[in-house]
Amino acid sequence: MNEVVGNLKNYLEWADSLHSLTEQQRDTPYQEGKWTPKEILMHMAEWDRFTLEHRLERMKESEKLEDVEWGPFNERAAKLAKEHSFDEVIVLAKKYRQQIIEWLEGVDEAEWTKPFNIGEHVLTLREYFSDFVWHDSHHKEQIESIR
Repeated sequence: MNEVVGNLKNYLEWADSLHSLTEQQRDTPYQEGKWTPKEILMHMAEWDRFTLEHRLERMKESEKLEDVEWGPFNERAAKLAKEHSFDEVIVLAKKYRQQIIEWLEGVDEAEWTKPFNIGEHVLTLREYFSDFVWHDSHHKEQIESIR
């Protein structure tokens, strides 16, 4: 649990470091036809927000949560980035992640290994948030490739 939460906390410092990106870097896709750092960060923030609002309280043993259609969800997140400045996106990303961390720090260690369902997938809190850490790393690499 501590390692996963530690990795989630590292995201906060990394998000702060994005203030150093230039305007051009913030709005340049990491590859042709791909998202910009601003869109990527909003995508990450929106997954955190969704987890906070629709999943955290229900991630308990034997619960059955609905899966999300990732494609449309991700497209909405990328479009939402256009409604905010880059600095606002950083603030949102940090706010949602901090709320997740605080919630997880209040969870009993035994809860981390109890299975629940998302669609057809059986997961534990440890697995779900280990996937978050992987997701963070994946998108950090994309953004860092622009620096």
